[in-house]
Amino acid sequence: MNELTNGKQQKGTEPDLAAYRRLINRLPVTLHPSLNQQLSAWEMLFPFEQRRTSDFLNAVGSLSPSDFQALTAPLLELERKMGVPGWSFSEARDTMENASLLARSEYYAEWRKEVERLFEAVGAAERSSAPARPSPMRFVIQFVPCNLPVDPLTAWKDWDPRGREIAISGDSRRLYELVMQGRPGLPGIAASLGQSGGVDSSELWFIDAGEEMSSLSVAQSSMARTSLSYAALKPLRDRFLAELNTIPRDTQASDEIMGELRKENWDRWWPAEFASQPKLRNFLIDLFLSGNGAIIFSNAFVEWAASEALRRARPRVIVTRFGMRNKPKLFTGIAIFENQQTISPLPDVDDPEGSAIDAVVLARYIWQAALRYPEGEQTFGLCVVEHNHSAYVIPPAGSSLSWSAERSMTPEEVYNWLRGQLVS
Repeated sequence: MNELTNGKQQKGTEPDLAAYRRLINRLPVTLHPSLNQQLSAWEMLFPFEQRRTSDFLNAVGSLSPSDFQALTAPLLELERKMGVPGWSFSEARDTMENASLLARSEYYAEWRKEVERLFEAVGAAERSSAPARPSPMRFVIQFVPCNLPVDPLTAWKDWDPRGREIAISGDSRRLYELVMQGRPGLPGIAASLGQSGGVDSSELWFIDAGEEMSSLSVAQSSMARTSLSYAALKPLRDRFLAELNTIPRDTQASDEIMGELRKENWDRWWPAEFASQPKLRNFLIDLFLSGNGAIIFSNAFVEWAASEALRRARPRVIVTRFGMRNKPKLFTGIAIFENQQTISPLPDVDDPEGSAIDAVVLARYIWQAALRYPEGEQTFGLCVVEHNHSAYVIPPAGSSLSWSAERSMTPEEVYNWLRGQLVS
């Protein structure tokens, strides 16, 4: 293992990817696709993803030969029982064919448990040998706009019981403006994050079903951030969806065509601001290829983009805004992601009630996604339903809110509290 240990990434230096690849080749075969895929797309990874992959491989590389053998032997034996050596198994990247081969094995459940055990063991070794990194407070801030009539009786049903509903006095839309722009003498959330040390664009995400965030964030244009607008991506979405619907319902052919879609030049359809953001373009292509509805439903786009940002980038602050979607048109194939605007001559019709239901449920899913990771224990949650002049506030684990449940709060009071938590 000395080769990798000598090539271990030092602070401010590039890792030895060739040494990483040689180590991956010594690991059980079923671990190769995901790890090799990470290395092949190294420049497209967010800083958190790069650290996570480096930390894992460095920890494996630091094991003694006997510890390495003990770590990998159970999974190697299980792969032999599964018949993996005889499979047509891609080691370069995760594919639908790989997933199908694994899922069809009678040992699939056992394989999943063994992979989890291996990663947990490496993680424990890593934590015991490396100093703990400071974990700053994180924030998931969500807005359901006033044109979505959320039912006040069910708005916060099934939300985190640690949280509390608060009434917002005055114009609840003002809170959104404060988060995005601040006011004289009080900076918005991006500038506040900059004051607290956030510098990388992956530390702050704005994800919008429409284009309102773009118009309100002009004052923060110099701040590092990642901004996604479903509406602004329409030309790309339409073109990509047309290509996506040519994929046959065959796993091997689908893998090949999806690989081609990843390589295709989409420059003609990208918004201008994406020209110098290859990581973000790669993130969106992955998002559209994941088959989750993000390419045709604005609120699904917000939820899935936020969940993937939380998984892949671990941002300190993520701000989302849901929006209005159209009613599904009769005799169109939503299940196979057809473009309803082009396939049906019927006019588009807003669906405020359905959009409201979607937004509150999907906002809760985003919060639940944040809780899947260790960073979730130090995350504040705030979801604002402007139509009801109501918000739900969730403190980090082990904390509590000092506000009186009976007292309403102005948008300025809520934002002052929120910003105070960020910069403290």
